[in-house]
Amino acid sequence: MEVDSTTTIPSRQIHSSGMTNMTPDDYRNIFWSMLRDAIDQMLTHPPGSYKPISYEQMYSAVYKCVCKQYSEQLYADLMTHVKTRLGQWSNHLTSVEDDSFINEFHKALVQYFHALGGIVPIFTYMNRFYIESKLHTDLKTELIKVFSSLVSDQHVARLIPLMVAAQSRPFCIPPAVMSTMCKHLYQLNPEYTVIEPKLFSSYLPNVLPQMTEEDLQAQKKADYMLQESLRAQGWGCSNNMSSTRKRDLEDAPGPPNRG
Repeated sequence: MEVDSTTTIPSRQIHSSGMTNMTPDDYRNIFWSMLRDAIDQMLTHPPGSYKPISYEQMYSAVYKCVCKQYSEQLYADLMTHVKTRLGQWSNHLTSVEDDSFINEFHKALVQYFHALGGIVPIFTYMNRFYIESKLHTDLKTELIKVFSSLVSDQHVARLIPLMVAAQSRPFCIPPAVMSTMCKHLYQLNPEYTVIEPKLFSSYLPNVLPQMTEEDLQAQKKADYMLQESLRAQGWGCSNNMSSTRKRDLEDAPGPPNRG
């Protein structure tokens, strides 16, 4: 999913670890600028297609921002930037036709969860000493909530019926794609399974409630009726099968006359 952004990490070096001061301009133009560009790379390029990001360099930038009392500003900037990107994604999905919607939504899910695998570790120090200690939550939870609110909540009512329709047409959507979609949607909000439990139960365990005694009896009755219907059509009847085999032998051509 492409958005307009600058994705090249600047080559300038972070101030030495012995720096005694970080001005607002230092924070904005050096530290946040570098972190923002790294975030954009993870959000805008397919996994594995961009230049490797230095985890050590990014972690160090976050560490210094936190130590210099920029935790609140850094968290606000991070969440605002991610919300901006996700708003662009959601607008893009609104313009996608139904026949491409599942694949486009799948791309967004895979891209975002891959990005979480990079963003959350980079901001570990801020998460530990600001988000968890002062806000009493954690970064991954908040980033998942943002995607749910701005993207999946906006489109799930359209997405899930399309997934159900695709499931009824073999090879319309690869099973691996459907499985990934159900897994990530469940991670975003388990309540999504209520919309179409049978769809999610095809790819996730323990989605449907355990069968009651009444359910078991109804299932047995349905199985019995199916068996009776098959017998009425000649399936599973030994006499019918024997006579069929006998007719087949009678109709079969004999061995060639070698005399």
